[in-house]
Amino acid sequence: MKEKISNDLSYIKAGYRSDKWKWVLSLSQNSASLPVTKTKVKAHTTPDEDVGGTGEAPAEDEPPVQKESPPNSEISQPEENVSAPELFKEEQITFEHIMKTFGLDKPPKNLPCPKKCSNNPWCLAELKSGAGKERARPTDQPRDPTKPVGLQNTANTCWINSALQALFHLPKFRNVINSIGGFAGEESLSTMLYLLQAIFVEMDTHPNKAIACSPGSLFEKIGMFATQEIMRKDADHEVLKCVSEFLENTIDTLIADPRLGPELSPLFSTSLMRLARWKCPVCKIDHESQLAPATSYTMAAYVSADECPLDQCLVDLQTETQTGVSLICGSESSGSGGCGAQVKVDRVVTPKIQGLPTILVIRNNSLMDRDLKRRLHVVYPETLDLTSHTLSHVAATYTLSAVIFHHGHWVKHFSAHVRTNGNKWYNFNDEQVSELTNRSTTGNPSESHRNYFSIANVANKYKHRPGLRVSRGSFVWVYVLSPTAEEETVTTPPPEAVVEYVLRKQEESMTVNHQLQAEIKREKETLLGQLAVTDILEEYELISESLLSAWFNCDDLEYKPQPSLLAQPLCEHKLFSPRKFHLLKCIRKESLQSLLSDRCGVHQDEALKKLSLPISMSPDSGCCRQCLAKAVNHILFIERVKSLHKQAKKDARKPHDGPTVVLGLETLEYWPRLALSAYVKENGIDTEEDDSENNLDTSKKTDDLTKSSSNSGSGSSGVHVNGDKCDNGEVKSEVEDKDVASSCDTSSSVPENDDFACDNRTGNAEAERDQVDDDKSKLDACSEVKDASSSKAKDAKETVTNELTLFNEDLVCQHNLLSPTIGSCRIPKVLATEITQLCGESVHPAVFQDDFSTCPDCGAKLEESVRACDSGRQQKKQLSNLFQERKRPHPMRDPGKQVYAVSREFVVRWKSYIRSCERGDLEVCPLTKLENSSLLCTHGQLLFPVFSLQPHQLSEYLVLVWEEEWEILKAIYPPDHVITAVYNESAILTTEPVSQSEAVNTSPSTHLSSRPSASSWLLPG
Repeated sequence: MKEKISNDLSYIKAGYRSDKWKWVLSLSQNSASLPVTKTKVKAHTTPDEDVGGTGEAPAEDEPPVQKESPPNSEISQPEENVSAPELFKEEQITFEHIMKTFGLDKPPKNLPCPKKCSNNPWCLAELKSGAGKERARPTDQPRDPTKPVGLQNTANTCWINSALQALFHLPKFRNVINSIGGFAGEESLSTMLYLLQAIFVEMDTHPNKAIACSPGSLFEKIGMFATQEIMRKDADHEVLKCVSEFLENTIDTLIADPRLGPELSPLFSTSLMRLARWKCPVCKIDHESQLAPATSYTMAAYVSADECPLDQCLVDLQTETQTGVSLICGSESSGSGGCGAQVKVDRVVTPKIQGLPTILVIRNNSLMDRDLKRRLHVVYPETLDLTSHTLSHVAATYTLSAVIFHHGHWVKHFSAHVRTNGNKWYNFNDEQVSELTNRSTTGNPSESHRNYFSIANVANKYKHRPGLRVSRGSFVWVYVLSPTAEEETVTTPPPEAVVEYVLRKQEESMTVNHQLQAEIKREKETLLGQLAVTDILEEYELISESLLSAWFNCDDLEYKPQPSLLAQPLCEHKLFSPRKFHLLKCIRKESLQSLLSDRCGVHQDEALKKLSLPISMSPDSGCCRQCLAKAVNHILFIERVKSLHKQAKKDARKPHDGPTVVLGLETLEYWPRLALSAYVKENGIDTEEDDSENNLDTSKKTDDLTKSSSNSGSGSSGVHVNGDKCDNGEVKSEVEDKDVASSCDTSSSVPENDDFACDNRTGNAEAERDQVDDDKSKLDACSEVKDASSSKAKDAKETVTNELTLFNEDLVCQHNLLSPTIGSCRIPKVLATEITQLCGESVHPAVFQDDFSTCPDCGAKLEESVRACDSGRQQKKQLSNLFQERKRPHPMRDPGKQVYAVSREFVVRWKSYIRSCERGDLEVCPLTKLENSSLLCTHGQLLFPVFSLQPHQLSEYLVLVWEEEWEILKAIYPPDHVITAVYNESAILTTEPVSQSEAVNTSPSTHLSSRPSASSWLLPG
């Protein structure tokens, strides 16, 4: 069933899930505040306008259904437009509106608020009471030696952390790094080689769950080195490129080292040979030549279509056509032979892989495209086969090792999914490391995972497809060449000098000043108490609740916030979004400077200052009035559509004196979806934020969600953190009709010499029994396929819904004319014109044709259906016992009476036809003939032993009808095969033609003694 339209006509269902927006409804009473779409569309006139409007009033409970086409009338475009109400503008927003939107209009009676209110912007008691304070950080928790370690994010190092995790879990890369000696302590850490050696030892031996990036640590050194290199190359400071740049710079730096180059270069180097083909327009000779080879350490991918496979996105392996290339036919560069003419041709260049890398790094360049309006899903396999792209078709199978994901839009964050040595997948999100236990070994992580970045309905398509994953946030893929059976991986241990240095540094860092930590916590509690608002009249500002919570629970002396925390409550204009009021807290303005200047307060580094993300703002200046006005107009538009929809359904139930317009009943019910879709598209409403208020406690319950998803098993997908709605109406791939027919139709399996087979069936009993077994197997297979087909058809009927995509689309038949079989109603022309304007361009173009009239072909089909319905009703009266399957021939009551056998398949389709006639369907499909071929084999004999089946077993295949019923059926539906039957005195059913088992026996005496038992036949069910 289609989803109720009432869900679309509720501003709460549209994402405004709070009473904070009730004040907007009062604006709808003012006609000047009602918005419409920005695009001015001329009023469309739908077909068959009734100027007189003399139709009779239909029943009050439903709109009238007109099954006959109304009189033709000329379709014309009106010159006037319906006056459009003005939009709600930013200048109309008052301070009172802002206070209501952010929930600041009703402060608590007692300030500061002593309660632990989770959704109260005035209350800081929840933070002050120590919510989350007792929870130990991963950098202080002991580590399970069997699990990998996390890396702390300080000064925006998430991209370095993700890249290091991907490199660390590449055994062959680590072996090459560890093979070099010469480490001499602190002075060696100025080179990337020894820095990686020490970092990998630290990640392998660290005792805690996460490694803290303390001053002077290894990770601070590599962070400074990487940041300087990246920012020096990237003048725009585009953080999105940093992770790929870091990987490329690291590989280039290491390969440039003469001690590493010979061994490391084959691991990443991809050698491409480009083959050029062209044809000389003068001599007509086809030329093929090799262009200059290319070598690279990474491969680029560009996703140009949604759900595009990764192997089709590889730019370096795509065939290109070069137009207007000047060449000399017969030169060395053009190939052997030729006329020597200088020509301009179009040549096709096909790249082929000449040298395979052991480690294949692929970067997603489409995420860096500023012109790309939205992110596209890419389908990437766990096993990537590039054999077809190699020069000599050498086996090139790669196994997925790591995926680096990109979060957000203009604020960047990275995390990674990495396969470890134990063939387990882990999610590395800086300090947080969690095993992906909610995924199978060959399937996708659950779409409820916060780092999965895939719309739920797209993720559902690939959740149960082994070996395939899909995401719209994957930025870097790392594949490893699948090893052969002869290869053995030998682990190279790191140099002893590096291990000794790292272990000594770990012992020094384990000395913790607990007294200093206690002092820091006391100072933060004092600061938090000063930040709480004590009087409603004093000046206050709004700040991110996540920022306050992260600062208060941090044990470091200087807290440097992540850009993602500052960006959570902001809109695209870097102001507080009115849709994210639940992410804000009120603090005293005079205490804000103490928060920013205290040694235990919030400190911004240079990289954070360059992003210009505000820490706090006042409600008046910090509220984005542009986003607020857009939200108000959206709500008012929904209310306007709701009012017009109610008015249209009301007017469809009564007659009108003025001009009217014909609407399809489906259009009358579902046109608001077209209007709302057009408004969202034209006004740039971000649908990804529609459920932002619904996810009010998402950030607070992340750990609980992870635990619940892992405990519930791989099938758990109940929470969608991204806010994407799940669409379960996905249709599985269906079997082609011709394949089903070939597997079910036993009559098509004719032997090469049919005459020989029939003539010898009495002389070769063993061969005939084999033939019977084959036909019996075919019958069982046929039953199974039919059951599967009917099950699929039933599921498809329940899940697939034909959504209305164009206004009055339901009135148009397949010939682009007015369908006489569709129910319709009439509404006033003025109301129809206003509704059509709201739908924009989503109006079926066929209704504007000059010759748009009732379709004669569909009219003839309708008349034929009416006659078929009359015939069906008459058949039910004549064959009422057969329709209800009562008073059927019985072996004990009716011995010796001749009856006829009709296939169960025909009876089922006949009953369906009768029922459609009783319902009065506008389109019915009467049967043409009585088919009994499904009961017979290729030799014209029954496929099953009727004499050994009980009546309830026999009814699964056929239905016995009386002679009077047979005469009626035969007169209406010519039979393809006539099967007579009779019960003898022993209550055994005998038929003509006989079953195969009866044909095997040569005499009636052997017929009764050697007939097979019912248990020897495989019966369905």
